[in-house]
Amino acid sequence: MRTFGLILLAFVTGVGLMVAALSWQGRAAREYAAEAVRAAVRAGITQETPCAAVLRREPPATVQNCVVGVEDGELTATVTLEGGRVSVARP
Repeated sequence: MRTFGLILLAFVTGVGLMVAALSWQGRAAREYAAEAVRAAVRAGITQETPCAAVLRREPPATVQNCVVGVEDGELTATVTLEGGRVSVARP
């Protein structure tokens, strides 16, 4: 019974660590996108532009693509993460 409890504890701990890691990676990407939108507003960008060109630095490792553009009259940054997850940041 003790072995089963230890295996169950290890499993739950592993799942918790994975959730924490994914949350941290997503947060870094969202902060990068928000920073890109703020920089694009300051620069007066009105067309689709890669976030790396706006910020003049590379995105976090989990970001596959990031584009700042105008959507419904306001600037947004669309970030595509590993695994196909997409996040949109607005000012």
